[in-house]
Amino acid sequence: MHVSGLDHVNILTDDLDRTAQFYERLLGLTRTENPAIPKNFKGAWMRDGHGNAIIHLVWKDPAMERYAEYMPGAPTNAVHHVAFKCTGFDQAVAKLEEMGLAHRVSDKRHLGLRQVFVTDPNAVNLELNFAD
Repeated sequence: MHVSGLDHVNILTDDLDRTAQFYERLLGLTRTENPAIPKNFKGAWMRDGHGNAIIHLVWKDPAMERYAEYMPGAPTNAVHHVAFKCTGFDQAVAKLEEMGLAHRVSDKRHLGLRQVFVTDPNAVNLELNFAD
């Protein structure tokens, strides 16, 4: 077996619309319905510019037993963060400021890298990596 990269991240949310809008506004992803989820199970696939569904959002329906032991917004346990390869550092920082989101910039240009750290509405830590 050979692993060549990250396929997708699955995020459980109790506010599907807010979470989808966060990823649309900040990362420019496009929301589509998840064709793999039965009709009574809400979710969305957030797609990049090439149509790849890189973030799967799953709505935590309070009426269903599924995911009962998971609480969106609680610490993500062993998963500390998800990292994305990005371009447009200045635009990303401006977008975060426009959205009023707390974030941290790590300038490692001596290594050819700048990073931005931000948290999504479900307490998922995101690392946005911008290679020079």
